Amino acid sequence: MRRAILFAATFVMMACSKQPVNTTPGRGGAVGNNVGAGSSRAAVDAFMTAVKAADLQAMSTIWGNEKGPGRDQFKRDELEKRLVIMQCLLQHDRYTFLDDTPQLQTGGRQGWPLQLTRKRVTAKTKLTTVRGPNGRWFLADADLAPLRDFCQ
Repeated sequence: MRRAILFAATFVMMACSKQPVNTTPGRGGAVGNNVGAGSSRAAVDAFMTAVKAADLQAMSTIWGNEKGPGRDQFKRDELEKRLVIMQCLLQHDRYTFLDDTPQLQTGGRQGWPLQLTRKRVTAKTKLTTVRGPNGRWFLADADLAPLRDFCQ
């Protein structure tokens, strides 16, 4: 199973290698030393803005869980691999929220259905946010399966 995951990650990274990725420090959703976003929807907006800019640093301040940002929970190489995969699959020309209010989920999580458009390809997916330390919101999960045609 681990080999299959590693193979899939390598395949996606090779497919995405044509896209420049910015690893310089960025602000994204972070405010000063703060991370996350002030609201659930703002976390989605900040993350998607960072994805479009291929800014892994900004993505790392918004992607996380109840414990805080992913950058504080993973080794750098593991974090970068995960972010590159998400950046490739979530890359878009535009996105639209399909609902004005989130879908409430267990554990206080909130799901946001989105429609992403990249060139002539359109797909629907859902991003899930969660409240972390200091009341900040983080992108906890993204349904990447519907986006497999985006990373070519």
